[in-house]
Amino acid sequence: MDAKEFGIKLKELRKEKKITLLDMKARTGYSDSYLSQIENGYKGLPKPALLRKLAIGLDISPIYLINLAGYSDSYIDVENGLVKYDGHNPIKDEKFSNEMRNIEINLPSTEEIKTEDGEQTIRELSDDELRRRLFDLNDLLNMKVELYYKNESLTDEKRKKVRTILELIFD
Repeated sequence: MDAKEFGIKLKELRKEKKITLLDMKARTGYSDSYLSQIENGYKGLPKPALLRKLAIGLDISPIYLINLAGYSDSYIDVENGLVKYDGHNPIKDEKFSNEMRNIEINLPSTEEIKTEDGEQTIRELSDDELRRRLFDLNDLLNMKVELYYKNESLTDEKRKKVRTILELIFD
């Protein structure tokens, strides 16, 4: 299948599911103009990593799009991740691996607290507290670190709005 045929089929799938290009933009992180170019066959056949994102955006199996694009002999679905396949054995491919890896992140390691007599003091946080705070939305929103949503930095005003929405949901 060539890029034009693939794009036509991709557009049909999207329209069958009543998903707009703007919806796909929100679901995949790719611009609607880029997605349109794929659908019109101007970008060539997408690579498997992009096909996986498109499939997630369309709420279909990544393998379906992989097969549609003609990569069927090269990749298999392993618990919804794509793994390169040589016909006999899965091959580790970092682009599709869901394995854990370590990265270095610097977080504030102290917090200001009020003592019983009302004075401000600083205490050091344990590694467990730091790990928990990394994934606690309230703590993240209160930290003086850059936070992003869809590659856009959250301003103080946006952080406040997010806190308000979360309080409405959880409180």
